Amino acid sequence: MKGTKILILTGWDSDGYVYAHSAALALGAFPDADVRGVSKARLPQTLAAAQGYARVLILGVSLGGDPQHLARSVRTLVRKGVTLSWISALQPPASVDAATRKTLSPFVRDVSLQEAVCLCLGVKDDLAKSVKVNILLLDAAGYAHRNLDDDSVFGAAVRHVARGEGSQAWSADEQALVRSYGALSNAPLTGRSSVMSEVRRLIRQVARHPDVRVLILGESGTGKEAAALMLHHLSARRDNEFVPLNCAGSNLQLLEDAFRGHEKGAFTGATEARSGIFERADGGTLFLDEVGDLPLDIQAMLLRILQEGRVTRLGGDGRKGGGERRVNVRVIAATNRDIRQMVREGRFREDLFYRLSAIALRMPALREHPDDIPALARDFWGRGRRDGWRSLSKAQMDVLAGYGYPGNVRELANLLDRAYALDERDFGKLLVGYRDALGDGEVLSPGHSDRLDDMTSLHIRRVLEKHGGNVSHAAAALEISRNTVLKYAK
Repeated sequence: MKGTKILILTGWDSDGYVYAHSAALALGAFPDADVRGVSKARLPQTLAAAQGYARVLILGVSLGGDPQHLARSVRTLVRKGVTLSWISALQPPASVDAATRKTLSPFVRDVSLQEAVCLCLGVKDDLAKSVKVNILLLDAAGYAHRNLDDDSVFGAAVRHVARGEGSQAWSADEQALVRSYGALSNAPLTGRSSVMSEVRRLIRQVARHPDVRVLILGESGTGKEAAALMLHHLSARRDNEFVPLNCAGSNLQLLEDAFRGHEKGAFTGATEARSGIFERADGGTLFLDEVGDLPLDIQAMLLRILQEGRVTRLGGDGRKGGGERRVNVRVIAATNRDIRQMVREGRFREDLFYRLSAIALRMPALREHPDDIPALARDFWGRGRRDGWRSLSKAQMDVLAGYGYPGNVRELANLLDRAYALDERDFGKLLVGYRDALGDGEVLSPGHSDRLDDMTSLHIRRVLEKHGGNVSHAAAALEISRNTVLKYAK
């Protein structure tokens, strides 16, 4: 049995909010319809799952995915009495059979998608201003789809556009998403690999428990701070401060002052009182990056604050009103060190380790999910203005996909920034210059190790450089596996 409801399927905006605009126009004809965003690759599966609808409108999405699956899904819906329409200014792909094309008509030539929707549904386009005032929400909805696996906001955003509503009509959750998007959009955890999908799933699950402490493990450049930001902004603490502190490279006195703050006159130069990071993060989240670098004395102080839930400023007498503050802070710590080994060696307090690691979250190295490199590259490349380079070519993507990235996601971003700054479109040449600039052209010296592993590593890195950082080419030249190249290239 067919249902009575209508489903509007449209694409995700990449330029000009065309899809959201078109879906909002369709809502003018069908105000009670459901709206979902869908990629062309997922269209057959989405149609197969479209149960209980009397009519399904597909707006602008190319007829992609497996053509046989698409044909089966269309035939199944038609047998159930569902009316299907594909309104698009795109030429139907040759892979789609004639029966499916006929069922999904109309296809409208030589007009924009918005014009096609107006022609087919008999609605007037007067939504341009409404689209503009909801751009932030649409941006946030697209981010939630790509990086949080959350499609719940897109339909609501389109409905605000259709009704001509502005930010005053956004729900509390929608406003919170927009605020989070502002912080998270520059720290993405992009990728559709099973590895990254699982990371995001764990983050969403843990974020629901805003008091649980989390220890994030992983190599430099894997996105540990991005994960911490996501944990904060998906939690009930998101309306309060996210306060980061890099624990590496500071001396004992500076770290103590950073943690505790100080009262006026507490030491020479303390001309005014200053709150510490625990006070600033009260109600919110404190992110301690490179926590494994904390001196033991500071570790003891941190443990005491976590146990007691209060902090006393330097120069205070420890009494209420005399420099002592009670604090309610969620602590997220991160390190690229083997912190369990540090505990065994006595360089990190075992009791503090357990205090910090109620949940341990490991961020994977980029070499563990190389299939995500194209998506990450497109995401990084799309930021800011890329004059004359609207997209990365297949040849450029092939070079990026073949490199080992010892610096992980951060190194990929740096490579793309270097390409843009130098206007270098030959990415093979770019990689050779990049490694040279980092001083990786090693030479043997009298003090160089004679260990076989060290010599092998040096030789493999040299061959990798010779082939522009392309792991596959280097492995072929050396007649070894890609995994062996990656192992020694570290």
